[in-house]
Amino acid sequence: MYYRLVRINTAQGGNAQSWVLELPAIVGRGQEAAVCIDDESISRLHCQLLLGPDECLVVRDHGSTNGTYVNGDRITQTHSLVPGDALQLGSVTLMVEYASDTDPGRPPNKRVSTATTQPMRTIPKPIVRQEAVNQSTKRWWEFWKD
Repeated sequence: MYYRLVRINTAQGGNAQSWVLELPAIVGRGQEAAVCIDDESISRLHCQLLLGPDECLVVRDHGSTNGTYVNGDRITQTHSLVPGDALQLGSVTLMVEYASDTDPGRPPNKRVSTATTQPMRTIPKPIVRQEAVNQSTKRWWEFWKD
């Protein structure tokens, strides 16, 4: 899955910012952050976004001064995010969205070719001779008596 962060509290007249995430990604004010937000209330390495074990988006605070909040609640451990969640870093609020595979800037999905699969093998039918059918030694219920 691909995720996008959209800044929802931009100054009036300012352009809305959005970032398509390449996970794992560091969010912060520093130049080394994958999502760089120039705001004094955000730490240089504020939080980390990564994929959880069930392919969900997970956020982890990096000991930031002003904290990381999900839907108004401060997080202290890793926290799962779903599209529509509000992620607040300092005074900046970001909305988590699902980004489709056709978003601009996304590499195309790798297609798996099915031409390399092997055809199914056919198993020949067993040949049953008439003599084998006529020779009955025991009836089916007699096998359980032994």
